[in-house]
Amino acid sequence: MRARKNMPSTIAALAVVATITALTSCSESPTWGWSDAGVHQVRVHELTLPDTIASDEVLSIQFFGDTRINGQPTLSRIDAVRESAEIELTVWAEVEVWIGSGPAPPYPVSISAEYQAQPPFDPGEFRVVIHQPDGSQLVESVLVTP
Repeated sequence: MRARKNMPSTIAALAVVATITALTSCSESPTWGWSDAGVHQVRVHELTLPDTIASDEVLSIQFFGDTRINGQPTLSRIDAVRESAEIELTVWAEVEVWIGSGPAPPYPVSISAEYQAQPPFDPGEFRVVIHQPDGSQLVESVLVTP
């Protein structure tokens, strides 16, 4: 008999707990986790390309850099403008940042990417120009052989 007298208060307590859980789980802004910080231009620190290629070869261009934002970058896009003796590239990354009071889990802050410029290339020097976020340029060249 005694168990039945406590049953209404137990049901009421469970209803309160369920209501609080439902209200806190519907919150639109989490108190911790990854948050989208938008797309940012990558500052390329290192550019790797071969010394020479044949005029009918694909030119593989590798980049290593960061967004100067303390977050986790993922390649978004590479804008390319090609002329006969050079290609101008701008590298962009989507960045997520850690929000919350606790420490962020380990994550890469740098980004590496590759761009493949398609042939044909004119024999001679072919320049690769990387546009940097501060307006400067990183320039390297490759020798194209016939």
